[in-house]
Amino acid sequence: MVFEYVDHAYHFYCEYAKKAGFCVRKGGSYMNEGLLKSTYFTCSKEGHNPANRYDSMAKKDRSSRPYYKRRKRPTIRCGCRAQIFLKSVDGLRFEINDFFEGHNHEMVHANDMHFVRSNRKLTHVQQDIIYEMSTLNLGPVKAFNIMRTKYEGFEEVGATKDDCKNFKQSLTCYIGEYDAEMVVQRLSGKKKCCDGYSFEYTVNTNGELDRLFWAYDISKKNYLAFRDIISLDATFKTNKYNMVFVPFTVIDNHCRNVTVGVALLSSESIESYSWLLKVFLDSFGIAPKVVVTDQDPAMKQAISLVLPNSRHRLCMWHIMKKLADKVGVSLCNNEDFKRKICDIVWTDAISQSEFETQWKLIMKEYDLETNKWLSDMFEMRCDWIPAYYMDEPLSGLIRTTSRSESENHFFCQVSNSQLSVIDFFSHFDHCMEIQRHNGRKNDHDTMYKHPDPVSSNPFEKEAELIYTKAIFNDFQDEMFHIRSGVACLKSTKEEEEEDCVRFSVFDFNAYVPGCLENVLFKKEGEDGIDSTISCQCKRFEHYGLLCRRSLYILNLFRVTRFPKKYMVDRWKRDDGLNPRTAPISSFGNGKFLKVKEIQGK
Repeated sequence: MVFEYVDHAYHFYCEYAKKAGFCVRKGGSYMNEGLLKSTYFTCSKEGHNPANRYDSMAKKDRSSRPYYKRRKRPTIRCGCRAQIFLKSVDGLRFEINDFFEGHNHEMVHANDMHFVRSNRKLTHVQQDIIYEMSTLNLGPVKAFNIMRTKYEGFEEVGATKDDCKNFKQSLTCYIGEYDAEMVVQRLSGKKKCCDGYSFEYTVNTNGELDRLFWAYDISKKNYLAFRDIISLDATFKTNKYNMVFVPFTVIDNHCRNVTVGVALLSSESIESYSWLLKVFLDSFGIAPKVVVTDQDPAMKQAISLVLPNSRHRLCMWHIMKKLADKVGVSLCNNEDFKRKICDIVWTDAISQSEFETQWKLIMKEYDLETNKWLSDMFEMRCDWIPAYYMDEPLSGLIRTTSRSESENHFFCQVSNSQLSVIDFFSHFDHCMEIQRHNGRKNDHDTMYKHPDPVSSNPFEKEAELIYTKAIFNDFQDEMFHIRSGVACLKSTKEEEEEDCVRFSVFDFNAYVPGCLENVLFKKEGEDGIDSTISCQCKRFEHYGLLCRRSLYILNLFRVTRFPKKYMVDRWKRDDGLNPRTAPISSFGNGKFLKVKEIQGK
């Protein structure tokens, strides 16, 4: 037989061996002037194991003897002489010059041929499956089990779990020292394809990647719409180089986290954070109103230098999760103590004076007046307690939800500390795909799902057409307290002030039962559409939503139209047409990195 290529001959001999019941191994070859002249393939049982073999993977014996211990590995070699010899015919084609068929061992049963190495091979489809599973933080063994279930049997996969692990390891070894270079090339390609894409990086004196920042064009649309508060969290590492992952997070009109920018930093220094904030400001053009971070002092100084007009607020979740370490586990497990401390921290329904009074009472009751950490937290109460943010628009968005915890959990589901940077990018793109899909689903639910009304008030239906589903649910919770038959509110008319009527409203379901709030109201326009109303609690000023007391007064005056000045754009629905929630693949080169791209094919 004559073959055009050596590989054709090898595959032919493997097919022959598969039917016969043995495994093939490539033998030696002869080269002359750079051309292959001859080669041969043998049975895998050819030759014999050496009597003493050096094992590079074994650990050195701790005794005085100088030799290495061998691992106990069984041998398959028994001196089989079966082989096929090929010789070049005209410098291109290869002819079978010699063939020895005899074997000195038993053949492998047909049902066990999938264990033979020469018959095990991962197809390109299976390689893609292993890589795509890794973007979901699923290892090669789990990918093999999925394929085994899909193909309905181990033997149908055509490979073993060790082959899957070896393939993933080969990819990692191939990336090697070119990891950062591949990242820069990939992001540079995205920047060329998409005008709005932002990408900046620096290297250190050794030529290693030091700082990296990138942001999609869709992220800039998100930021322009929801830039009132932005959260920075640099508390965990997602790659094997220990580079800190810093996502910039805002809250969308569904009250959900949206990532608008991302950075990887090799150090958490003032210089690194200052560079990051300057790059962020250059990319987005406008500084946020409020920046929420953890207690990192370097971050605090960088914000004061680069964003002097933005108010810096400390994340309450990062502070409160340290409570058990600072006061002791036994006290922190005390339900009465936890309830009291949380009631004054996780709320903006109390005044500054009320907070200070309650805090001192709790410290005295549980003998914590000498606790230095709690004393320090009380001294910096203006930086994290909601009661001190009463004059900050929309600052209360992060008062009750652990945004940092939620963001960490979201990214940790598809990342780990052993990833290369290029692998992390593929994982991150997958996260963004999930995030944008969830945003589109929330828009869909807002458009096509209609909750049952909780009152007969005519502008409840109008509010449903204005707000997103999540915000309208909050609106309905407020409406529930003023509906017919529920005696939660009671008002008394006090006096008239400059064409406005002032009411004192008692709220029996407030943080403090029987809480009294002053509400000013002025009815204007047809059906009250131009009416003016203001509550002492300042809920509208904080969140852009009317409180139950304001809704109660509107209902009392039979206002039938939702006052248009209180329809804040931030919480309005998108009607499914907003490009902010479009798939990442429709904006520039946002496709996932494929295996063939890594392999350079």
